[in-house]
Amino acid sequence: MSRVETASITSSEPSRNTAVEEVLYVGIDEAGYGPLLGPLCVGMCAFRVPASLFTPLAPNLWSTLAAGVCRKGKDRRRRIAVDDSKKLKLQGEEPLRLLERGVLASLAAGEDGAMPTDDAAYFRAVGATLPHEDDAPWYRDVLPLPCNIELPDARIAAQLLRRALKQANCTMAALRVTTLDANPFNQLYARLGNKGVLNMSLVLTQLESARGLARGARVVAAIDRQGGRAEYAEALSRRFPADTVSTIREDDELSTYRVEGETGKLDVAFATRSEERHLPTALASMAAKYTRELAMRRLNGWFLARQPGLAPTAGYVQDGLRFLEQVKPTLLLERVPEEAFVRMA
Repeated sequence: MSRVETASITSSEPSRNTAVEEVLYVGIDEAGYGPLLGPLCVGMCAFRVPASLFTPLAPNLWSTLAAGVCRKGKDRRRRIAVDDSKKLKLQGEEPLRLLERGVLASLAAGEDGAMPTDDAAYFRAVGATLPHEDDAPWYRDVLPLPCNIELPDARIAAQLLRRALKQANCTMAALRVTTLDANPFNQLYARLGNKGVLNMSLVLTQLESARGLARGARVVAAIDRQGGRAEYAEALSRRFPADTVSTIREDDELSTYRVEGETGKLDVAFATRSEERHLPTALASMAAKYTRELAMRRLNGWFLARQPGLAPTAGYVQDGLRFLEQVKPTLLLERVPEEAFVRMA
């Protein structure tokens, strides 16, 4: 059975791992859980990592990929900063600078090699879906990328990361973001009746998506703790009904499980501050936050074009209420019902 410690992932079967050529090392994290306006975004990042790096601890990819990544925004070697998105946003000279550089470079360094030059191409690249413009006209306008860095800088950063991945014999398998805007959010919440359950459903969707990339390899996933919840076996069993779910550890610090069946082994850990301990989780956090920021950029721009002088919003509750009150004339003019624009929870 595998065991995931608070700071790393361990296994009581290290000798068996040597028979596996690679491990799919996955991180999942969300952005926008609390706001009143804008989408809830759940990011997933997956790296193909040599199984030998799990000895038996999960690799520290900040160390493994040190030629191309670091944790700090100001780096003399111009490496890509990867960390909890909230920390990076505070470090940036511009709100999106470090998030944008890290996410765009990671996309371009991945297996698909995409470097989007507008936000529509970015949303397609990460699999993010915004509502149709008839339902949410504030997402109508396609905006250019990058916003806060120059395109050559993003390409140089991507090349730096490609080189670091090649040196470490690693590849970036996926960087994806699931989005849920107000109207579909409200519909799903009405059906599930609990925001935590709603968020968990999106997390498990991303986990299932990651498992589909495994190509027979063992999957190891590090996920941020879902609020105060400590038990996840039942939710995993419902999502993977054909597999056996074994509980390894459940306590106030950490919850770990093995999911095993015909599709292979999946070891998953739910722990607090996973984005500080696992680079894939940190990068998933960055992608989720960047995706939400781009969605809010569209939203703010659309309303500002109709109401000059309107102060933009990040969508969080207190300022979201201010913004909602101020844009009601536009919502009435555009015949947009409030429940299609504002989350009910």
